[in-house]
Amino acid sequence: MPQTQSVDQLYRTPLTPSYWRQARAALSSPKMLVFAALMVALTRALSIPPSIPIGHTSLSFGFLARSLCALVCGPVLGLAFGFVEDILGFILKPTGEFFFGYTLSTMLGVLAYALCFYRARITVWRLVLANLLVNLLVNAALGSVWTMMVRGGGYWGWFVPSLGKNLLTIVPKTILLYILYQALLPILRQMRIIPNQLGPKGLISFF
Repeated sequence: MPQTQSVDQLYRTPLTPSYWRQARAALSSPKMLVFAALMVALTRALSIPPSIPIGHTSLSFGFLARSLCALVCGPVLGLAFGFVEDILGFILKPTGEFFFGYTLSTMLGVLAYALCFYRARITVWRLVLANLLVNLLVNAALGSVWTMMVRGGGYWGWFVPSLGKNLLTIVPKTILLYILYQALLPILRQMRIIPNQLGPKGLISFF
């Protein structure tokens, strides 16, 4: 009889077969599918409030729902969530012509959050690392490739200003995630949706 992983299972690294078995199982879990659908709706709702201006850029709030879905549902269902959420967002609020590269970036952003948060102890270091991966690799590095393909011009002409803007939002995003997770993780734990991912005394530790 195959072994099933407990909801209380934590992993030090995603580089284990059992981690991916549990992540894949989320695709057939009604509870996880409903949660992912709710996060799609929440992402759309969070696109309504105006963004917070920060320097020469601004911070919107959709990443909160994306990262929460990644934490709860994991990398496999998270990829499907990212695809659906981006396509639905374009249908409901189209901006210019559709380009699949941006959909891929949304999916990879959710994947990065999932690899840092799913079934792992949440720490400030993981919050910072996740935002570094999303902002620098997905948004700035890969996003500049898509912008170059859509608008033309040289890669570095797009990458340098994008890098500067994405660096500005790493700290605010980390603070917002810290506040959100510190408030919601105990509730999600009581609902038996996630394991205990907080540190001693129910707090997010630094490491």
